[in-house]
Amino acid sequence: MTNGLVGGEDHYRSALVHAVAAIDSYVHAVVLDRAVDMLMGRLSAAASSKVGLSFAAVGKIMAASSGGEAAVELAARTYVAERLGLETYQRPDDIASALSMVGVQKIWSTAFPGDAHTQKTALGVIVSRRNRIVHQCDLDPLPGGTTTPMASDDALHAITTIERIVTAVDSHI
Repeated sequence: MTNGLVGGEDHYRSALVHAVAAIDSYVHAVVLDRAVDMLMGRLSAAASSKVGLSFAAVGKIMAASSGGEAAVELAARTYVAERLGLETYQRPDDIASALSMVGVQKIWSTAFPGDAHTQKTALGVIVSRRNRIVHQCDLDPLPGGTTTPMASDDALHAITTIERIVTAVDSHI
């Protein structure tokens, strides 16, 4: 049934999409962990730190205190994760905003002194390609209805770029 319909390029596209999903997941996890640590008093919160929980969520977290510290942490993790589930952290500015919510300021200039613009641009190009793949079937913007070519080197470059960015960012968190 799929003879001739699924080619290697589709695997390369999938790899690029999953690499972007991985950086999004990584940023979500960092923000969740740091936000919960702030709520639990294990990490000091700056005046600008915020995750935007509703009063109802804050009330439920406070009410969980009758069940002990573990219950409070579970409630905090639940409501912060629910709140963060409304966001994506793929684009460079979104990543910087997410990390600044939990006290990590100026991550791009800190992780990449003198090279932040280049790294942000590289990630932006990858995320834009990911969006074309998942939202437009990676159709070439020029008339003709063909897909934009993708080689294994394109996917490997995207994965390597994202790995380099996450490694550098992680060393400053």
